Amino acid sequence: MKTFGKYIWSMLIIVVAGCASNPKPSATAQEIEVLNNLVSGRSFEIKANWANPLATGSINSIANAGLLPNGSTANRIDLSGSASYLKVIGDKVEANLPYFGERQMGGTYNSNNTGIQFEGVPKSFEIVPNQKTRGYTMRFTISSATETYQVMAELTPSLSSNLNINSTHRTAIWYTGRVEQYDKE
Repeated sequence: MKTFGKYIWSMLIIVVAGCASNPKPSATAQEIEVLNNLVSGRSFEIKANWANPLATGSINSIANAGLLPNGSTANRIDLSGSASYLKVIGDKVEANLPYFGERQMGGTYNSNNTGIQFEGVPKSFEIVPNQKTRGYTMRFTISSATETYQVMAELTPSLSSNLNINSTHRTAIWYTGRVEQYDKE
């Protein structure tokens, strides 16, 4: 019985120590300053590296048919080599992101415009500090010719980003990428 009690106490200590060993994300003062300068200057872009669609039956069928890029799965698609971005330039935003998912409402049959594309001045644009990550949360709503998008992005001091997009006509999708200074090319 004493051995069993020691075993239980040992396991309890290991579990408690394991749970307590998850350090909070730390950011250097330099990383925070770089992000602060990008956000305050309102001249940055998020370059998407991965698309993360909802893994619906249609997406699974496409993945099973081998139609996704190498190294991709139904819920994580590699965007290497594509010009996938969301830009913030002053009060204006611009996006050109590939879309993988299901269209919920009928749309136009324009084969040149199948991704998420918009440009203009958004409604209810805000960038607020996020105390938990020491970064920022950006939110806005913008309309294109046929649909409306609700966009939320988490910007971290490591200059990584999660970009969530909800549409009035499509299933939700999110992207992961990098935050960079916008350069007029």
